[in-house]
Amino acid sequence: MDEEIFELPLFRNCDRSTVGGILGRSSGRFASYRKGDFIAMQNSACRSLLILCEGSVYARMTGSDGREFTLDTLSAPDVLASAFIFSTEGIYPVTIIANTDCRLWIVGRECVMELIERDSAVLHNFLTVLSDHTIFLSNKLNQFALQSLTSRLLNYLETNGPVRNLQETAFILGVTRPSLSRVVSQLVRQGLVRRSGDGYTLA
Repeated sequence: MDEEIFELPLFRNCDRSTVGGILGRSSGRFASYRKGDFIAMQNSACRSLLILCEGSVYARMTGSDGREFTLDTLSAPDVLASAFIFSTEGIYPVTIIANTDCRLWIVGRECVMELIERDSAVLHNFLTVLSDHTIFLSNKLNQFALQSLTSRLLNYLETNGPVRNLQETAFILGVTRPSLSRVVSQLVRQGLVRRSGDGYTLA
């Protein structure tokens, strides 16, 4: 059993003997991915918990009309698929792609169930991860459903800093590049956004 597992948030304050024994008997494994590799595909079966140990990934969703947008970017250490692994449908609602070279520990659903049943710290940590991800999704829904593109762009600039690539940012915000370009131009004219050597930033 690799000791680094116990440094991950999911296993913080756990009983190492209990958790190590369960993981040692499981078919869990480490997997490495290169930047751009597909880790999980939207609508594919979700039977394992993906624990991101190194690197970062992003979750992309594709609509029925073919439009795509980036739902989130996650960096290690983090847990992927926490909200999907015990769902009734048992599928990934998003595609997970390696944003950088990354390394994951893949743990089967039955093993996760045993871990949370046998160790209260793991249960607490898992519920915390699940709750945090739910809050994030609620905030994301607020951005997309209740805010205008102008508000979403201003919030993005405040949170993430300069926009250097309009095409990439349009993909993240789930809009077309021409739509984003029009909003950026309008904000520049209004003096709320300025263009600098770093890209578009808040004025």
